[in-house]
Amino acid sequence: MAEKNSQENQHKKKSSVNKYIRVDFKTLQGRITIGFLLMGAFAIIMLISSNYSWNKQINKGKELIALNKNSSRLAAEIQQLVDLTTILSFRYMSTEDEFFKNDIENRWFNDIYPKVDELDSLVREFGDQDVIAFTEELNAHLPKIKSKQKEATSDLSYDKLNREEVIDDIMHLTFLINNIKKELAKSENQSIQSIEEAESNIPVMLSIEFIIAFIISTIIALYIIRSVLLRIKYLKVNIRELAHGNLPEEMNESEDELNSIIKAINELTTNLKGITRFADEVGKGDFSTDITVFENQGHLGQSLAEMRNKLQNVAEQDKRRVWFNEGIAKFGDILRKNDDNIEDLSANLISELVEYTDSIQGSLFIVNKEDEQNIKIVLKGAYAFHRQKFLEKELAPGQGLVGQCYLEKEYIYLSEIPENYVSIRSGLGEANPTHILISPMKLNEEVFGIIELASFHPYENYHTEFIEKVGESIASAIQGLQVSLETKKLLEESQMKAEQLQAQEEEMRQNAEELEATQEEMERQSREMGAFNQAVSISTMVAEFGKNGEILDINSQLELQTGWNSDDLINLDRKKLFLDEEDVDWKQTWIDITDNMSMSKSAKLINKQGQEMPIIAHCMPVSDEHGNAVKIACIFIKKEKF
Repeated sequence: MAEKNSQENQHKKKSSVNKYIRVDFKTLQGRITIGFLLMGAFAIIMLISSNYSWNKQINKGKELIALNKNSSRLAAEIQQLVDLTTILSFRYMSTEDEFFKNDIENRWFNDIYPKVDELDSLVREFGDQDVIAFTEELNAHLPKIKSKQKEATSDLSYDKLNREEVIDDIMHLTFLINNIKKELAKSENQSIQSIEEAESNIPVMLSIEFIIAFIISTIIALYIIRSVLLRIKYLKVNIRELAHGNLPEEMNESEDELNSIIKAINELTTNLKGITRFADEVGKGDFSTDITVFENQGHLGQSLAEMRNKLQNVAEQDKRRVWFNEGIAKFGDILRKNDDNIEDLSANLISELVEYTDSIQGSLFIVNKEDEQNIKIVLKGAYAFHRQKFLEKELAPGQGLVGQCYLEKEYIYLSEIPENYVSIRSGLGEANPTHILISPMKLNEEVFGIIELASFHPYENYHTEFIEKVGESIASAIQGLQVSLETKKLLEESQMKAEQLQAQEEEMRQNAEELEATQEEMERQSREMGAFNQAVSISTMVAEFGKNGEILDINSQLELQTGWNSDDLINLDRKKLFLDEEDVDWKQTWIDITDNMSMSKSAKLINKQGQEMPIIAHCMPVSDEHGNAVKIACIFIKKEKF
């Protein structure tokens, strides 16, 4: 009995374990369990990589120690080199041998300063702020020592080199070097201590990480398994909500055994939501909804589709009536606001008419009856693809479809367009419209104009009725506008002649004033330019060079500064006087200056004794009356010595 109970307990425990953990690919549980076992393996890999990171950290600490030792060595070498320059200074003062003086300069510029820069780079890489501060102070202090050495050697004065402030500077240098070494030694000890602590803590940290990763992976695995069970429970809840008439949110599809059930529930939910939206849109008065329920199949789907079609027909009739009435009011307003210019009126009317009727091109013709024996039908407005078109076209009665419409006084509607009658051009290519509507604008059986519209869509009966109604209003406005414009034209002609005479007198007076002001300005600029050129010539060194780099001219100030006479240099190569700091191709320099209009560069002048004078050269092209560069002028400014 006891053995049987033991077996039952073991079976219960096994069932309890299998409830959450099952290692196979046939069930959701099994797949998730295997996935999280793999996650545990990933945790182990993470710990291995963590161990690698610890080793990398230790190696980095060792690199910092090596960096520290190099910095200490450089600091010691800097102090030794500074002491050596002091000894060399005494040697120079005792022997006055230029070799020692040159050796001092070489030590400073070739040894001390490069090592200081190297030390500064190393300590900044090291990152210790105290060491950086001492190094910056060392950088600032060394020029003081060099300056005092230079002063003593220049005066050959032992006293200046033995002064107390010089000794203090040397002692302060020693103080800085010792502090740098001290701080570096302290940092080195800290790095060694950190490495030792890291090495001792690695096994403990790895063990802790492993335990934490294992616990977290296990908890997550159990949580995910539970979430799958809750998903099934949620599926049952959604079905229950549908049974009570509620519409739950659409569930995400899956790739497991539940997917077919989820898809069926989502499809049912979507159809029911479609019915709800359909009812809402109908309730709002929108009968044009394109919602498809149950794919218009079945009793409910067919009934809803039939109801929507009937309601849509009723709504379409109401929409057309509103469109017709609003259009009549719109064009009546345009006619009231544009009653003084037949061209502007025509342009506004045809553009609005094309847009309002959803056409893609339109033309508006006005009948010109000034000569009853030669009646003309003139194009006054054209519009296509949302743009005004400015075209010239004139027809006679009976000529083309427009002329035929004028004679018949009835609209013409074509759904089969003759080839090359009209073509529509756009950025997408060229095509012939499929529908043409030509309607007369008549009042009391008299035609005042023709409206021509083209479209890729058919014109319905209500479009034709609307165009005829608008045409009557336009014809009435044109009749009144023609009478008004004729009267206005006579008045404007008489006023124009008087205004032309007055405008001519005013123009002549303004031209005389502008000519006088221009002459005064040219005289003033000429005086200023002459004074400026004279000031530059007196105070600045100036030279001119030809296209091949030959010297064309130098001014008196340049002769004074260099000792050359212009006769000594004319037609010689520029390098006799003007030496670039780099070996420059003069032909390329000529192109650069003439293209960019100016150039500034560092250079050297060579005086008659062969000595070099550092200068800044500002060069610009000099052009002839045709704007072609004929030479280059350079202004030389001495560099200040520090």
